[in-house]
Amino acid sequence: MNNQILKIIKKLKGSLLGIGLNEENILDAIENNDNIQTCYLLNNISLTGKKFNITKRGKNKKINIKKIKKYFKKKSLDTIICNYNIIKQFYRSFVPNSIYLCNKTIYIYGSKEDLKQLKNKYQRYTKNIELNKYDENYLLKINAQNTKNHFFKDLLYKIKDFGSDAANLITDLLIN
Repeated sequence: MNNQILKIIKKLKGSLLGIGLNEENILDAIENNDNIQTCYLLNNISLTGKKFNITKRGKNKKINIKKIKKYFKKKSLDTIICNYNIIKQFYRSFVPNSIYLCNKTIYIYGSKEDLKQLKNKYQRYTKNIELNKYDENYLLKINAQNTKNHFFKDLLYKIKDFGSDAANLITDLLIN
């Protein structure tokens, strides 16, 4: 999986938001890619360097994935790469926020079952989605170039997701 992420990083241009990128070789590839102007890493905020600054004036902040929309402007990021295990608990708010922020491509890697569920959530916004297998992990590639989200549409989807999650929880409790 790391080899595929390295290939993706070598081709990137513009700005990058990385969530859950912990591997040293991946961070070195980001640092060595001169086409990446800005890189924001939400789990490695303590790194210093010209590309690894998350806030201005040298201050480091911990950014909550749920409130990520506050820190970036609409369609300000070219690429988002994230680990599903990191965003798992925030996926209800992460899906519309990532569509709001990204203007090119979103990459999410994890297990097949989790990414199939996430693929259904992203199909509300776009049909250009690929789910590919690499080693034992899967990579979900979402083309976010012609996507739009609307406040009421997002609110309706959040209510629908909350209702389905509540129904699943109740059925699990009744079965057990």
